[in-house]
Amino acid sequence: MHRASKRPAASARRVAAGRVAALALAFVLAGPAWAGEAASANAAPSAVETVAAPVAAPDAEALLAQYVLRDARGERSLVLVRSADRIEYRQQGEPVELWRQTPDGISRLELFAAEQRSVAWAPGDLRTAGRMPQWEQLASPINAQLRDKLKRDGNAKALGLSAQRYRGESAEGRPIALEWLADAGLPAYYRTGPAKPKAGDAGFYELRLVKLERVDAASAFTATAGYREIDYTDLGDMELDPFAVAYLKRNGHGHEH
Repeated sequence: MHRASKRPAASARRVAAGRVAALALAFVLAGPAWAGEAASANAAPSAVETVAAPVAAPDAEALLAQYVLRDARGERSLVLVRSADRIEYRQQGEPVELWRQTPDGISRLELFAAEQRSVAWAPGDLRTAGRMPQWEQLASPINAQLRDKLKRDGNAKALGLSAQRYRGESAEGRPIALEWLADAGLPAYYRTGPAKPKAGDAGFYELRLVKLERVDAASAFTATAGYREIDYTDLGDMELDPFAVAYLKRNGHGHEH
């Protein structure tokens, strides 16, 4: 895809700065926004990456983990697909998030199925916005380093697999429960807040693993054929495009001249 040679519009730069978050994700920074509030709240802020990590050879297989997510907004599904060089999050009501390792770092692609549009963040865009994640953060919806702040509390079973159980409290004093699958590097169960929350409890967040399997990597990720791809840095110059305007507004910024 041809990238525009013009410099990013001032509005796009302001959007980038305004959206800096804690992926973790993980988002990312992580968290990823798609990884959920719990991941973002418990992940340590990531420094802007300046050195690209080595790109792993593509895998023939991918790991697919399906969760049921519950919080104040209700119940919905969260799916993680992970291979050596790609990580994808699919959450009901949110755009698909696809991350790739590249020779220059990590790229991000947001897929909007209803509009058949996608927004591409090159590694340089993520660095400029201060949103370059660590690959290890992206690999799980819950930052693995959270375990260092919790106490080991025996073992558990999840989907027939052995898990390590942890307990502790958040900085706000809310109880945390975690069951961790060490071999997969994923939570089998995670909860922040009481086991029986009151209706509308904004601090409650729960992830429960319901499926874990190895699948063919070639068909495991969302197909992007047919999507019209837009470079993130071009959005600020697309004030007549309804999709671009809605994207910027949804992320807290309208078009500015």
